Amino acid sequence: MQLPRWVVAAASAAQHDLPYRTNIEVESGLIASARGRDTGNAFLAEVASDTLRIFDDRSLAGAIDLTDRDAGIAAVLDLVRSVNEILDAHVDNGDAMAFRRWLLTITDVVISAARSGDILGFGGKLITESEQSFRDRLAVVLKVA
Repeated sequence: MQLPRWVVAAASAAQHDLPYRTNIEVESGLIASARGRDTGNAFLAEVASDTLRIFDDRSLAGAIDLTDRDAGIAAVLDLVRSVNEILDAHVDNGDAMAFRRWLLTITDVVISAARSGDILGFGGKLITESEQSFRDRLAVVLKVA
């Protein structure tokens, strides 16, 4: 249930931004997580509902430290890998694929929520190389093309 929250945090951490941009990304990730309830997939709706109940639980905040961005992202990807193995072993393939695609959708929303490197709204990049790299690495771990 915590994994979508950690994916949001890692996707946001992939590019160092100003605090207000990070807040936009995290809020967008929360909304994308909530949309999992509306996919029509009962398994995903239940996971998304449970995820939202704990999204802001500060007692879980120390589980992964993203102050060292590379180590934190690697730790999140390791968690994704572990959950992916559990999905393969215990969850219907359609439900597992819906969950995997949901994590990628959440990531896409987060990494495109705020431009980086703009000046007064001009220029910058919507998705930076480091954000795209995180997304690509996540897709490989999830085994989703």
